[in-house]
Amino acid sequence: MLKYVLHIKNGDLLRQDCVVSMISPYIDKTKKPRLIEPPQAELKTVQKRMKTLLGKIQVPDNVFSGIKGRSYSDNARLHLGKSKRNLYKIDLTAFFPSISRETVYRFFFEDLCCSPDVAEILTNLTTVDLKKLNQSSLLEVYDFLANKGVKCYNHLISGAPTSQILSYLVNHKMFDELQSLSDKSNVTMTIYVDDVVFSSEHKISSEFRQSVLFLIKKYNYQVSRKKVKGYSKTYPKLVTGVIINSEGRATIKNALRKKIMVEYEHLRNNPDDIKSRQRLRGLVTAARQVDKSAYPNIRKFAFDNPAKN
Repeated sequence: MLKYVLHIKNGDLLRQDCVVSMISPYIDKTKKPRLIEPPQAELKTVQKRMKTLLGKIQVPDNVFSGIKGRSYSDNARLHLGKSKRNLYKIDLTAFFPSISRETVYRFFFEDLCCSPDVAEILTNLTTVDLKKLNQSSLLEVYDFLANKGVKCYNHLISGAPTSQILSYLVNHKMFDELQSLSDKSNVTMTIYVDDVVFSSEHKISSEFRQSVLFLIKKYNYQVSRKKVKGYSKTYPKLVTGVIINSEGRATIKNALRKKIMVEYEHLRNNPDDIKSRQRLRGLVTAARQVDKSAYPNIRKFAFDNPAKN
């Protein structure tokens, strides 16, 4: 039955040994180092199906972790108000690899009331046991995890379609406690995967901040101290890629503005560059998630000149 529901054609996928063989972990150093555990196409197709089904679970309006129809800009907008707001934000360190197989299994078994064998299979499809891989190729991965203080080697896959939404669902009890704390303090909270943001028209007390850190530690997660930031009402704030300016309005990041203009100039001089046109479309779309009226002429230029396939 489970194979039918998840459209699984290869029965071996029900075993974690098979899932592990379809994952090749590495450290991406393009920007800041991060762990990537990309699944092969066959496994990814099943995980996409799982993501669709998990997406039917109702979650609070302030959760933006892989939720269809909700974006990073929607997350930032919840921290806008009629008056300016103080803001406090934290980042959960190496969140996905810190989410253990046991935590994922408990969610399927206890919260979704799956039978033990079904919970085991669903956990197999969404977690990876690094100890079952070729160890000689993982030295850099282990060094990365050690530097992050992570000792969990059987964990939620970093790079699977299911991981964003599961990162919330399997930790909903922790986030529920943080929500309760926020409600009692008249604070707005949003969750975007590993970014948790709090804002209020009132001062966000040191007691509240310490309570947040205590709750996260209680659930065996860590907070990146470098990314713990507090902003006063009149100070510009960066929230999940969106700038909330000193007047309390959402604005497009200068870095994104620059990328758009550079790509636009390049495409004007090279109108047959298909990849450039696709990049410009993506950049303008990202900007218009923040400001729906942004760059009307550039958008027209990018989309009214179809890329050749």
